[in-house]
Amino acid sequence: MLLRPRDADQLSVMSFNLRYPALDGQPWRRRLPQAAAVIRQERPHLIGTQEGMLRQLTGLIDALPDHYQWLGEGREGGDAGEFTAVIYDSRRLEITHQEVSWLSERPHVPGSKSWGARYPRTMTVVDAVDTRTRAPLRFINVHLDHRSDHAQVNSAALILEKIREAGTESVLIGDFNAYKDRAVYRTLMDSGLLTDAVVSCPSETCEINTFHGYRGPRRDGQHMDWILHTAGLRTCATGVNIFGRGVQYPSDHFPLQALIEHCG
Repeated sequence: MLLRPRDADQLSVMSFNLRYPALDGQPWRRRLPQAAAVIRQERPHLIGTQEGMLRQLTGLIDALPDHYQWLGEGREGGDAGEFTAVIYDSRRLEITHQEVSWLSERPHVPGSKSWGARYPRTMTVVDAVDTRTRAPLRFINVHLDHRSDHAQVNSAALILEKIREAGTESVLIGDFNAYKDRAVYRTLMDSGLLTDAVVSCPSETCEINTFHGYRGPRRDGQHMDWILHTAGLRTCATGVNIFGRGVQYPSDHFPLQALIEHCG
């Protein structure tokens, strides 16, 4: 287990780009057992996934313990296209609200895209109550456009709106398709609302790039997968999980993990 909570009040969260079922010599049927195994090993309370298609998500849930449930909507609307699905431990998190919106000028129009984005991109917002502490939390899971800086920055503005309106502490998880020297990171951090979990609580494994393209670990410290949170939370531990090394990687991204708790 990479991150073991030292306190029962800590929440374990994970960002996990599942990699869609591409014809790249890494079929999902081989990767699925590894994806399920890393989740069973780490036992996160919430996972923000990216790129998963409906059959990937249903297959993954079927391979996990029954207390794991999921929610989300495909980026083309309904069950179509990639999801920014949220998987959660229903024993620890009680969902009170969920919504999917599009990172575009028409956020309530399924399949919409703007600002030069190549594909539609979605934001999944989940409000939950921690059944242990009874604290409310907002979780936001995103997958930003890979081509347009303009789309990334405008998407960040929509994300910040959801954080400001929450009325609770928030955790932002996702594949931002950008390293931390890009404008989208500065936009989020300059808002004064967010703390970077890895920056506030670095670990040796966080020197490993989160995207690896099935080539294995590289220690450049380049992360396009981020976990950020608001000021009333603190990070207790972080890590990049290289599960599958030497056997079969579950994805072309390594999962990024964090243990988070309320301050005070």
